[in-house]
Amino acid sequence: MEKINFEYNSSFSLNDLSLTIKENSIYALTGNNGSGKTTFLRLLVGLLKPKSGTIKIFNELLTRDKQQLWRLRQKIGFLFQNPDDQLFAPTIGEDVGFGARNLGLEEPEVNKRVEWALEAVNLSQYTKSSPYDLSWGQKKRAALAGLLVMKPKLLILDEPFANLDFKSIYNHLQIFKTLKKEQKMTILFTTHNLFFIEHWADKMLVLNDGRAIFEGLPKDGLNLPKIKQLLGSYNELLTLINQK
Repeated sequence: MEKINFEYNSSFSLNDLSLTIKENSIYALTGNNGSGKTTFLRLLVGLLKPKSGTIKIFNELLTRDKQQLWRLRQKIGFLFQNPDDQLFAPTIGEDVGFGARNLGLEEPEVNKRVEWALEAVNLSQYTKSSPYDLSWGQKKRAALAGLLVMKPKLLILDEPFANLDFKSIYNHLQIFKTLKKEQKMTILFTTHNLFFIEHWADKMLVLNDGRAIFEGLPKDGLNLPKIKQLLGSYNELLTLINQK
């Protein structure tokens, strides 16, 4: 993404945004509500057209041509924050297989991919279960499996750990770690949680009012006074908690 500019009817804009995400890395996108994170993601997957600038995905210039978008989106898995926005079929198996069938794959290949994807997210025993019978964490994993059948190269995760208990967070992290190692997937995730930025991400981008105010290593960014002032810090919370 190079020198991207975008406007929403003059009410909001992204300004001169540039960044490069290294393949097989983990990249954090953060900023307060309204900073431009959602707009950024929509531009990245071709849902919005920039006013100026260029976007390349796996070295291919994004033109928003319909055939190109269809091809590129097969390489990108977008996991919504709310899994109920992605699960729609009567059973988990049908839901997970939808994307593969939409690719026009033969049924034996669809079944093979569904089996692999459900095993990858530890949900093999829920093939015939209804999404309504699953916990929140299980739903998020089922929605992830629906992306994995497409064999994406880039996973975009919108607040992937929101509303999860610690055990579920551990399970998800384990899954993502395996996918990165074995499938060489690149991961871009949005979050407000500084813990995951500091301890999980290789690099981070901080947005504020549509502008990038930091891009680089989390350990460098999170220690900058301007970033602490914008995002807050653990020390501020600890100070508040320990006040008598």
